[in-house]
Amino acid sequence: MNRDRRYCSDLSRARGEPMLGTAECVDIWLLLEYKPAWKPRAIEDNGLDEATNQWLEASVEKCAEQGLKARPQFIRRPDYDSGTTTLLIARDNVLGRIEAPDYEAICEVDVLTSDLAPVHENVYFVCTNGQRDLCCARYGLRTFERLRKVVGSRVWQTTHLGGHRFAPNVLALPQGILYGRVDADEVDAFVGTIESGDVSRPHVRGRSAFPPEAQFAEMQVAGRVQALLGFRDDRVRFQTNLGEEEIQVRSAKIPVQVVASCGDAESKDVYPISRTG
Repeated sequence: MNRDRRYCSDLSRARGEPMLGTAECVDIWLLLEYKPAWKPRAIEDNGLDEATNQWLEASVEKCAEQGLKARPQFIRRPDYDSGTTTLLIARDNVLGRIEAPDYEAICEVDVLTSDLAPVHENVYFVCTNGQRDLCCARYGLRTFERLRKVVGSRVWQTTHLGGHRFAPNVLALPQGILYGRVDADEVDAFVGTIESGDVSRPHVRGRSAFPPEAQFAEMQVAGRVQALLGFRDDRVRFQTNLGEEEIQVRSAKIPVQVVASCGDAESKDVYPISRTG
């Protein structure tokens, strides 16, 4: 092992970098099973046939035409073969599933209108693509293996979720929350919390359907968030089980420098969010 190598996840932890409000804003998750080895930019550079890649691109564009941001992910479960190809689509805290005989059948799916079998149990997706960032394999694989022991077939490996420096990153669906720093020795407690219907607060990066400010603010309210009512002038309003709640937030004016990826020679500026009222 190279003792001089800088691992972005280790640096982020050592500096105490906050994670809240760092999940990419996503309206629809498109999770397609693709078993071969993943390249650094797997979605753009892969061995799928042209028709399937065109379908994936067209699906993202179709969502965009409706004002919805779709994020495609590849998923896989090593040493497990169902004999079919899985497509999972998550939107509005609903997760649907299609088991197709091949990619040709996948290309017949309309991501906005096709009927999918509902998935009622929590499903977990761990970023493990070490070709994109070393930390995702270094830490993500351990977490995946522990999750597999705890939840069995309800965990998948997945491609880049964003935020290598928060590895191991875990997306929980249909909950719709992205978590970071979910270490293997914390998996049992992490799963227990989510399976009980709660949020694992020490690991939260954000609810992907919300903008960053609302992701941060959700963790500040007294009640359980039922809906985002609005975000304006640094004020975030929620409907909770206790009624309407408003949180004031702001992004830092002075940036904090972080090492975003293990391969980065230079730091990048980020603007952490904080509560003001």
